[in-house]
Amino acid sequence: MTHETRPGGLLAALLVASLCPTAFAGSGLPSNSAPAPEARAREPYRLEARLSPDGRWVAVLGSRGWSDEVRCWIVPVETGVQREILDVHPSGPQTVGWDNEGHVRVQVVNTDHGVPEMRWIDVSTGEVSRWTRDRQLMRDESRLQAQAWGEVSERKALDGRTLRSVWWRETGLRAELESRGESRCELSPQPGIGFFTSTVGGVQYLKRFDCANSLQDEIVETNAIRFDWALSADGRKLLVTERTLENRVRVLDSVTGSLVDGPWLADEPRWVEGADGRYFVAVQGTRRMLFDLARDRELEIGPDEGEWVDIQALHNGKFVVEDDHGVALYDSNWRRERSLFTAPVEPRLASR
Repeated sequence: MTHETRPGGLLAALLVASLCPTAFAGSGLPSNSAPAPEARAREPYRLEARLSPDGRWVAVLGSRGWSDEVRCWIVPVETGVQREILDVHPSGPQTVGWDNEGHVRVQVVNTDHGVPEMRWIDVSTGEVSRWTRDRQLMRDESRLQAQAWGEVSERKALDGRTLRSVWWRETGLRAELESRGESRCELSPQPGIGFFTSTVGGVQYLKRFDCANSLQDEIVETNAIRFDWALSADGRKLLVTERTLENRVRVLDSVTGSLVDGPWLADEPRWVEGADGRYFVAVQGTRRMLFDLARDRELEIGPDEGEWVDIQALHNGKFVVEDDHGVALYDSNWRRERSLFTAPVEPRLASR
């Protein structure tokens, strides 16, 4: 089949297109679907805030536009005066962290060589303490690290058992762990100590192992429908959840398994970062609660809706709280004191 093309047809079509830009909508012609700069400027930043080891500084990483724009700020908790780290690299590990000496770790672009590098920055002086362009090290540093004292390797036996070997690097000692059913293993910050679970005949066991003495002790034995646990940051307490007719939450001593506090009827319990097992949060009914084990009290922190906010405890009893809008400081009674960080808005949009 042939199609007749009239003289002047192309010129007429171009004229129509120029007068009516939507004339060819849906024609299959390629179009630019990328958001306009102004539209992207209206997108909110996705924030990640990390507290320094001494609790004096907050590093905030913000990204938007499908992470092709990444910025990083350093904020002192005492004053809240933010300072931006420039030339943050938009690709690679989009995370921010701290080392034990209080240097903030962030990936930037080396302007002299045009390549990404990881830098450790002294926040009080702004000077770079060290840097690396080693890509593997950059990937390793950006991941959450397990305990530095040991390594866990595992394999599956033909009968379904999980066989684990825990190697204590400094001493060369090993612990051989055997688990059945759903199982996981977590190393304690205390060298040579760890915990693992095993299910036998419908009964679930939480066990503690000691590499130095080749010991394995049962901490919990339960036939609950659902069983979960979390180790505190200092390795001294266990937050245990057992579901029978309702979820029951307890705090146990991680060495003896004895009851420290509880039980409570609650859901979704988790430790608060930075408090070494003093605080945990959980849901009770329609409310979210903060449990203070040192002062034996419960504080309501808001309704149970959406994702959890990120809470980090300070040594003085206050809290740094990150939500969708920014980072704020709360006092020991969960009253908002002041804002520490609010994601910036383009000046031309803020004036409208």
